[in-house]
Amino acid sequence: MAKKKRRKEWTWTLIALIPTVLIIMPLYFIAIGGFQTVAEIFHRPPYWFPPHPTLAFYKSALVTLAPYLKNSLIIALGNLVLTLAVALPSAFALAKFRLKWGKATFFLLAFSQMLPATAVIIPLFLIFNNFALINNYLSAILGIGIFTIPFATIILRAYMQAIPTGLVEAAFIDGASLLHVFRSIIIPLSSPAIATAGILTLIMGWGDFIVSLSFLKDQAMQPMSIGLYNFIGQYGVQWNKLMAGSMIFAVPPLVVALLAGKSIVAGLTAGAFKE
Repeated sequence: MAKKKRRKEWTWTLIALIPTVLIIMPLYFIAIGGFQTVAEIFHRPPYWFPPHPTLAFYKSALVTLAPYLKNSLIIALGNLVLTLAVALPSAFALAKFRLKWGKATFFLLAFSQMLPATAVIIPLFLIFNNFALINNYLSAILGIGIFTIPFATIILRAYMQAIPTGLVEAAFIDGASLLHVFRSIIIPLSSPAIATAGILTLIMGWGDFIVSLSFLKDQAMQPMSIGLYNFIGQYGVQWNKLMAGSMIFAVPPLVVALLAGKSIVAGLTAGAFKE
C-alpha cells in the first residue's frame, strides 16, 4: 500500500515538473551558450557543460548592452507608475461601487487580455502618430500600459472585492471622504495585491519588445530587448554573444521573481480565494 502511494506521489511529482523543465532547459542552454564558441554551441551531441568555458562573450555582450540599460529602466519604471496610478482607482471603482457599465467594463478588460499584441499594435501606432507621440519614452510607456493596466486592474479588483464593504460604508458614515477611504483603507489593505500587480507589471515592462520596436525608432531610446539585435548581422548571427546578452537581459526579472516569488503567489491566491 505504501509502495503504491509513493509511486503515485512520484508520478504526480513528475507531471508537475514538466512545465518547469520546459522552461529551465532552454534557459540552461542559453546560459552555457554564452560561455562557448559557436562550434561548441552547435556540437552534436550537445555539450551539457562548456568544454572550454570563457567569460569573453559575456563581457562583450555586457559592453554592447550597457547603453540600453538606462532606457529599459526608464520604460519599465515609467510603465509601473502609470499602471498603478490608473489601475488602483479603476479597480476600487469596479470592486466597491455599482457602476452602470461596471460589468461591461470589466468584461472588456478581461477580453483585452485575450488579444495578441500584434493585433492592436498597428491601430495603436496610427493613434499615437496622430498625437505626435511616436519616438519618445512616453510612447513606449503608454503603449505598454495599454496591456499592463487591464491586467493589473483585474488582479487588484479581485483582491479589493474581498475587503469587507461594511468597512468602507462605516468610514463614509463617520464622515470620511472618498479620497480618505481610498488612501487610508483600500490601499493599505490591498498591499499584497499591489505588490503582486506591481512586480508583474515591472517584469512585463522590462521584457517588452514589440511596442518598443514599433514606437521607438531612435536607437538612443531603445531598450535592451531591441539592443539584442546588435548580435544579429546581415551575414550571420553571433550566437554566443546573443545567448550571453539574452541571459544578461533575463537576469533582472529572474532576480525579482526569485526575491518576490512568495509575494506574487500570495497576492494572486489571496484574491482568488477571497473572491
